[in-house]
Amino acid sequence: MKSFLLASTILLAATGATMAADAVAVDMVAAPYSWTGFYAGVHGGYAWGSGDGPYPDAAGVRFETAYPEAQGGLLGAQIGYNYQWGSFVLGLEGDLSYSWAEGSSRINIFPAGTDNGGYNETEFTYLASITGRAGYAFDRTLLYAKGGIGFTRLEMNDYDDPAIFNARGSETLTGWTIGGGVEHALNDKWSVKGEYQFYRFSGDIAVNDPVAFRTYEGDFNVHAVKIGLNYKF
Repeated sequence: MKSFLLASTILLAATGATMAADAVAVDMVAAPYSWTGFYAGVHGGYAWGSGDGPYPDAAGVRFETAYPEAQGGLLGAQIGYNYQWGSFVLGLEGDLSYSWAEGSSRINIFPAGTDNGGYNETEFTYLASITGRAGYAFDRTLLYAKGGIGFTRLEMNDYDDPAIFNARGSETLTGWTIGGGVEHALNDKWSVKGEYQFYRFSGDIAVNDPVAFRTYEGDFNVHAVKIGLNYKF
C-alpha cells in the first residue's frame, strides 16, 4: 500500500511538472507580429533623373532639343499608417527627400541632332510623394508595392561654351510614381526597409531669368533607391 501511495505521489508530481513546463513553453511562443498602426521614420538613398524634349526659344520656335539630367544623394523622412488583415497589409504613406542631384548635358540642334555649342546644368532639389501601399506579410517581413502622386522642383541653367551664362529657370512639377520594397521588423517598435521608386514628371520649364530665353517642354523621369528606419507608435 505504501508503495502504491509513493508511486501515485511521484506520478502526480511528474504530471504537474510537465503541465507547468508546457505552460511556460506556451508563454514563450511569441505572438504574431502586427503591422497595424501609425509610423514615422527617416531614410537615405540615391536618385538619378533624365529627360529629353523640345527646347523652343522665347517666340516658340523650336530649333533645339534639350536632354536634362541629374544624379545625387537623398536624405529625408516619411510618415504613414498600416492596417493588417490576416497576412495582407494596406497603408498610406507620405515622404519628403532633400536632394543633392545635379548634372550637365549638351544641347542639340533640331532636327539635325548635332551639338549646338551649349549645355544645360540641371538639378532637382527635392522629391516627395503621397502613395498607397499594399503588401503581404511573412510575420515580421513585409513585401509591398506602392503608387501615387509625386512632386519635385526642377531647375535648369543654360550656358554657351565655354561657360557663358544665358538664363535659368525652375518649376515645381507634379507627376505619378510607382515602386516597391521590403520591410523587416527588428522588434515591436523598430523596422528597417529598402525600396525602389520611379517618378514620371511632365511640365514646361521656362528658362527666363534674367530674360526670356528658352522653354523646356519635355518629360523628366527619376529613379530612386532608398533605405530607411521606421518607428511604429
